[in-house]
This record gives sequence, C-alpha cells and structure tokens, in this order.
Amino acid sequence: MPDSSASNDLDPKYRMDGSCWKFVPVISGGFFNEEYGDSIFKHHLIVLQLQLALIFSLATLIHLILRHFYLPRLISEVLAGVILGPTVLGRYFPDISATLFSHQSLKVLSTLTRFGYLFFMFLIGVKMDVNLIRKSGRREWTIGSFVIVFPILFIVSIAKNISLKVDKIGEESLEWVSLFAGLIMLTSFPVVAILLMHLKIINSELGNLTLSSALISDLISVVIVNLDKFGQLTRLASERVALKSMFLVLTLIMFVVTILRGMIYWIIRRTPEGKPVKDAYLFFVIIALLVVAVVGENAGLQYMYGPFILGLTVPTGHPLASTLIEKLDTIVSGWMLPLMSTYCGYRSDLWELKKKPPAWIMFTITFGVLFKTTCGFIPAICLKVPLKDATAMALMLTCKGIIELGCFATNADKQATGPQDFTWAVFSVFIFAALVPTITRLLYDPSKTYRGYQKRTVLNSSLNEGVRMLACAHRKDDALSTIKLLQLSNPFIGTPLSVFGLYLEQLVGGSSPLLLNHQLGQKSCSDGRWQQIIDVFNHFKNHCSKPTQVQVYTAISPQTLMHEDVCWVAFQNSVSLIILPFHRKWNRKGKMIADSKELRAFNIRVMNKAPCSVGILVDRDRSLRLPITDKSSTYRVCVMYLGGKDDREALAIGRRMKGWPSVYLTVVRCKEDEDAAQKGWESMLDDECLREIKHQSRECNNVLYKEEIVRHGADTSSIVGSLLDENYDLIIVGRHSDSNSPLIEGLSAWTELPELGAIGDMLASSEIRDLGIREIMSRDWKVVLVRILREMTVVADAMASLTPTARSEC
Repeated sequence: MPDSSASNDLDPKYRMDGSCWKFVPVISGGFFNEEYGDSIFKHHLIVLQLQLALIFSLATLIHLILRHFYLPRLISEVLAGVILGPTVLGRYFPDISATLFSHQSLKVLSTLTRFGYLFFMFLIGVKMDVNLIRKSGRREWTIGSFVIVFPILFIVSIAKNISLKVDKIGEESLEWVSLFAGLIMLTSFPVVAILLMHLKIINSELGNLTLSSALISDLISVVIVNLDKFGQLTRLASERVALKSMFLVLTLIMFVVTILRGMIYWIIRRTPEGKPVKDAYLFFVIIALLVVAVVGENAGLQYMYGPFILGLTVPTGHPLASTLIEKLDTIVSGWMLPLMSTYCGYRSDLWELKKKPPAWIMFTITFGVLFKTTCGFIPAICLKVPLKDATAMALMLTCKGIIELGCFATNADKQATGPQDFTWAVFSVFIFAALVPTITRLLYDPSKTYRGYQKRTVLNSSLNEGVRMLACAHRKDDALSTIKLLQLSNPFIGTPLSVFGLYLEQLVGGSSPLLLNHQLGQKSCSDGRWQQIIDVFNHFKNHCSKPTQVQVYTAISPQTLMHEDVCWVAFQNSVSLIILPFHRKWNRKGKMIADSKELRAFNIRVMNKAPCSVGILVDRDRSLRLPITDKSSTYRVCVMYLGGKDDREALAIGRRMKGWPSVYLTVVRCKEDEDAAQKGWESMLDDECLREIKHQSRECNNVLYKEEIVRHGADTSSIVGSLLDENYDLIIVGRHSDSNSPLIEGLSAWTELPELGAIGDMLASSEIRDLGIREIMSRDWKVVLVRILREMTVVADAMASLTPTARSEC
C-alpha cells in the first residue's frame, strides 16, 4: 500500500485514507485512449447515450409501421422495450444485453425516467382546467362518479379476496393486488385527453362529455386512493403515525394552495400582457416543484402527487402556464416520458405469460373491465346519450396509458412483485392502449356528423328567410374586415341577417378545449382577449340599418382541430356562408408581413368539411377603424361568371348586395364560342340563374350584364386585367374547379393557391398589389369575391350538388 501523501493527492486510484480503489470517470477519454483490457462501455454516459439511441431509433422504426394502423406511439415505445429486454435481446443475445443494459446502468435509466415522470405530472396539473368541474353538469358528474366509485369499491375488494382464498398469496402481496386492481379500474384524465387528441375528437360533443367525466373521475380517485393509503398506515403502523402523516400532507397541500398559489398569481400580475415570463420566475417555479416533491415524499405522499397539486394551482391559459409548457413539454413529453414506457417494456418478460396467471389477475382484466365499462355505459344511456356514443365513451373511460405504466414502475420496487405480476400489468396496459382506440374509431366516426345533411348555401336561402353567416376571426383586424362585407349583405326589407361571430384561439397551456357562447354568459380566465371581438360585432349590430341578430362565440382548441369547432357552430346554427380570414397579411404600404401555413391548412380543412358555403377574406386595407356603411357612398360590385355551381353561388351573393340603392352590380359572363359550346344540364341551370339578371339589366340602372367570348385561358386572364382597370370595389368569381374547362385552359399550371381556383388565385396573388387590390375574400368550393383599391375580395363556395328544389328555384 502506498504511504506517500503526495501520491494520495495525485493518483486518483487511491483514496485519501490510503485504501486502493479503481476510479472510473463518467465520460470516456475516447475509444483509442482506453487502457488495455478496458472498454468504453464501463463509462455510464457512453452506455446511457447508446441506450437512448437504441430506444428512440427502435421505437421510431416500429411507429413508422404501426401508425398506418392508427395505433398510438405508446405501443411502439413499449414494444421497443420488450425487444431490448429479456423477451428478445436478453434471451437470444445475452452478452450484448449484459453489456448495454447492466444492472448499474439500469439504475441511471430508472432515475431518469422517474425524474421525467415527476415533471410530467406537474405539466398534467398545469394543463388541467379545474374550472371544467364547475362548468360540468348533471351528466358529467353522474357518469364520472359511477365509472370510478363502484369499480374501485367492488372490484378491488373482490380481487383481494380471490388472491387470498384462491391463489393463496401472503398478506405482504395484498398491496400489489390493490394497486393492480385499482389502476385497472382507474380513469385517468391525461390518458383520456391523449386518446381524444389521437382520435381528433377532443373538441367534439362526445369528446367534451368524455373529457369532463374523466376529470371528475380522476379527482375522485385521487381522494379515494390517498384515504385508502392512510387506512393502510393505520393498520400496518399505528393511528399516531397515520394521523401524523395526514397532518403533514394536509399542511403541505395548504402551503401549496395558499402561499405558492399566491406567489404564482403575483408572478402573473408582474408579467405585462403580451410579454414573456421572466426566467427568474420560471426558475422559482421549478425549484418549488422539486422542493414540494421531496417534502411530499417524506410526508407520506408519493413523489408525483406534490408536483401535480402544484400544477393545478397554475391558472390554465395564462402566460405562466403557456411558458412552462413551451419550455418543458418538448423535453419531458418527447424525451423523458417515452423512456418510462420503454423501461416498463424492458422490465417485462413475455415468456412469463406462458405460465398460468393468478385468478385475481384474470378476474380484474376480464370481469373488472366489463363491470367498469358497464358503469360508464348505463348512466350514459339513461341520460339520453346515443347508443354508439355511449359505448365509445364507456370504452374511452377504461383506456390505459402512461399514467398506469408510471404507477406500476414506481411501486414495483417498493412492493413484493414478481416478474409475472409486473409483466401482466404492462401487458394489460398494452392491450387496452391498442384495442380501445381501434374499437372507438369503428364505433364513432366524426366525419359522419354531416352525412345525410344537405349543404346550405346562399343560393338556396330564400329572400324571406334571410341569410345566416358565420364570421371567423383570429384577431381584431379579421373581425373589422369581415364587418365591411357583412354591411353589404343585408339590403332587402323584411329579410333578416343573422351573424354568428366566432373568435378562434389556439389552445396553449391546457388540455381542455372550450366552446363558449357569450350570449349565455359563459366566461373563462381569458375574457379580455376576446372582448375586443365582441365589441366589434356589437358595434356592427348597433349601427345596422335593420334589426340584425348577432351572436358571438369563442372556440379555444388545438390548431389541428380548430376547424371542427367552425363546422360544428355552422351546423348547429344552420349557417349558409362561413367567412374565414386569408392566411396572408399586408401592411398599409402593400408589403406582405405574414404568410401563415397553419392558417392556410386550417382554411383548407374547413373548406373540405364545412356543411355550407365558405368564404376566405383577404384584407389589404390595414385601417383599424370600425367601419360604418355610408348610404351616400357608391359601391361597384362585379360578378365574373364562368358557369357552374360555384359561380351560381357567387351570383347569389351578388344579387343580395344589389338591394342597396348605392350598390351598382355588373355581371360579366365569360362563355365559349356559341358554335363550340356544348349544351347540357349545367348550361341550362346557368341560363336560368342569369335570366333574372338579364331582365333587371334592361329595367334597372344599377344592374349591368355583359357577355365576353373566351377561346382559352389567355382571354380569361385578359378579362381579369380589364376588370382591375375598371376600379371595382368588389369582384365576385367562382372557384371553378373544372381544370379541363377551356375558359381557364393553361391557368391552372400557374396556380399558387389551388384552393382558391385559377381566377381566385390570380386576384389573391401577392404580385397583384401594384394593381391596387386591398382586400380579398376567398371561399371554399367555388366563389371568389375580390375588392380593388378601397375594396375587398371574397371567394365563396357553393355546394357540390343541387337538390331538385334548388334547381326549380333557379
């Protein structure tokens, strides 16, 4: 043994007390710098990096295959763990498995997964809107209570009795039996929310009912589980220990909901509107999160419940919640959390399933799940939920996912758990996570909502009935632009105009989408953000020349599902025309300042699914004044008519506007050479719809009808240029989706925005700003209105097919 103090200080192989030990650094010195006989796999960082690379590469490869079967990514992550674990790699390649997944390296991986699970539970609390409970009605409370209380009380008790009397297990294993049965009977709000997002029905009527019921059920289960834990402390330790633990836990909860909650609201008040939260405040929240987790674990509360309660105190949707999710969600949900499901798959050994399973496990995953599904199905049927919807909802409330896997992994080391029991636990979650989305997709298809429903259009809306329009806005200037068009759409005496304003806000900092009707007094924590939109539409209502019905809604939902809210509001209110803002924005100098691909994708999704006509408003007039129609002003409106159902819808919009004495309507019909034109049913409908305009052009001085002979697309383009020179305030054209038509021959090849059609694309082009266009509104299947100079442009859509009644009206 060396006795030189100098050597003790210099040589890392010796301790300060002179004892000999081998120092292995976490970081490798390089592949070629290793000593003879050593390996780079002795360094923990190298092993962890290889483990992560294998896990994510294998999980991604599996998901690329399984996503075609619409299976969630959790399935791929568990399968990756199964392949890397004793089921495959450890059985057939034991040497490689021992090198890559040594006992010491698994401790590092396990610590990382649980650290990520802690942050995940905190983010769940941040995203969870507790106000949803206050807004829930009798249906949600009844279903949410039934689906958790009875299964927990009955199934867990019966499973414990079966384990004692049939399987003859010891008292020390009863805690695992209770945990397994309780988690299988659990309804987890995050799991249900993830499932609804995966199925893309989270903002549907069924999705809202399921989500509210899951939230109520989850919070009830938290109370039941913790009360049961204190009961176990009373039996296993003493009443004094149980009361002491309960007192400490209640003290911690009171500290979180009073002191920490007050500091969180202080942070929000200190953050100016529209400004990011300071990093110092974020550091404080993270430190509080870790302290609460440590104190809660030592007080008798599981380490993830403290952060979960702290997350609930963060107001949903406020700057702090959105910033926390923006900073943490990617690394937690995208990196740390998938390790939990893979780690559970790794610890499973599917060869254990060949053994005869315990009776209590088979009882729980068969009769128990059937009983839980029934507890969700029966109250739903009694509360008038349709049969298929009730079945789908009951199945979704039994779905399992990452929450159950995390609880199994957290408690497996604390309790007497054998490989077979843990494998059955992971296998049960795997089966439910795979089957529930598949069966639900077969039972509930949101695309069937509008099947059998005849699309409403302005063409089919009678004059006595008036027209019902849905105006969508993402910002205040979108609402201002829409009002300019609406003011020209209510010309006739005795024809009411119904306007439904819809403020669209992306869901950030929460998991619960909202659809609020402000006429019913519905509010949330972000009223100020939509108050300006409400004021714009109320201003329009107060200054309208005739009684006009105006209702304002707010839809807060994910960007990819926002179109569902638009279509649902239109469907519920029998809307004939949806007006959407264009995805491009210009400043007062005509320079493009925004081009949102997300907004364009949203508009296309609305076009493809809407139960009525759709319009996309492109506004180049950047004045932010509230518009008021001046009856003394002259408005020149032009309808460019190429023929077809698209243009018939455009003409119907123009005919309603000509009711204003100050509106001068010009209809320019582009037609092929009389000899080349082929007569058919569409041509007959076009002639019938234009007959009234031809007649009025001879008797009214504010209606003009012109015909232009067109041989190919170049002639049509020339006519569009001449219309721009005429200085019209509003040009209306159809989308004209028939790309084989000679009228637009050659134009489709140069179309930048095919959803607008060839003519609409020309009028909405960014290169046309030099010609003076200031606003454009574009419409789904077919109709485009364009405003020039002081004007505006609109593209509106007609229905795909006309009913016999509509044909007779034409």
